[in-house]
Amino acid sequence: MAGDTPSTSTLASSDHTVLARVDTEASFADALRRARSKLLVVNYGAEWCKHCAKLTPTFERLAREYGARTGSKSDDVDFVHADVDGLPFTARHVRWTPTVAFYRKGRLVDECARAKPTQVSDRVWLHCTEDPDGGFGGSS
Repeated sequence: MAGDTPSTSTLASSDHTVLARVDTEASFADALRRARSKLLVVNYGAEWCKHCAKLTPTFERLAREYGARTGSKSDDVDFVHADVDGLPFTARHVRWTPTVAFYRKGRLVDECARAKPTQVSDRVWLHCTEDPDGGFGGSS
């Protein structure tokens, strides 16, 4: 990585969904700040990780499905890819890639280590359905 590359970039999938990619401590802190009142779903991975590549299509599909729902609590969710190689402090707890972490109000509330697509889909559904601080958030 070059020193003058931007710290936050976006990934566009074939369906025009744009996901933020955080690769510095500052860009991760900014993502947490922007999602302060939302659920933030973070996919900790690395470019060299073959298991991360297998999870990416599912993660991007979930971002399209849950990020696009308006009029329900589900639109209060952000999804980001986080590069563990660029986040030595934030990703210090990540022992396996991919690990998908769930943050509410800036605090880690759940995570899936060695994340599998079905496991991540189930956890996203769970966290987007019920907000422990505000009741249920599913569609009305």
